[in-house]
Amino acid sequence: MIDPISAFAAVSAGHSALMKAVQMGKDFSSLSSQISSYARGEAELQFGAAQKKNSRFSFAEDSAIEKHFQKERLNQMRNELRSIFQLYGSAGQWERLQAEIASERARIKKELALKQHKRDQLIMFITVVGLIAVSLSALVVWVSYLKGWL
Repeated sequence: MIDPISAFAAVSAGHSALMKAVQMGKDFSSLSSQISSYARGEAELQFGAAQKKNSRFSFAEDSAIEKHFQKERLNQMRNELRSIFQLYGSAGQWERLQAEIASERARIKKELALKQHKRDQLIMFITVVGLIAVSLSALVVWVSYLKGWL
């Protein structure tokens, strides 16, 4: 599962890098790596939250306060970026950026879901092979006991 602390750190790092670059007067087209870092962090946070909701063992109070403040901080960072892009960017640039971030987020979520699916399949395969091995061993011991070889 995705570590929410490192995902939030990636979002924060991407946000601060974008804010510094804009304040230094850099062109928005040269900020693709910072935007990608921000989008990846958001995607990992959303994927982790979705996995946590689907988990059988999650508790309602499980770090609810921390999650709430992370969401508030994420909304605040998004609003800061929107105001900076609307102030310094060209007309419609924020909307185009949001479309790019959404597509990058969807791609990353799909990639993370595929990794999780492969991991789950590997765990299932190892479990089944282990159970078969234990069952066959038990069967051999039982047959040997019945035949009097033990």
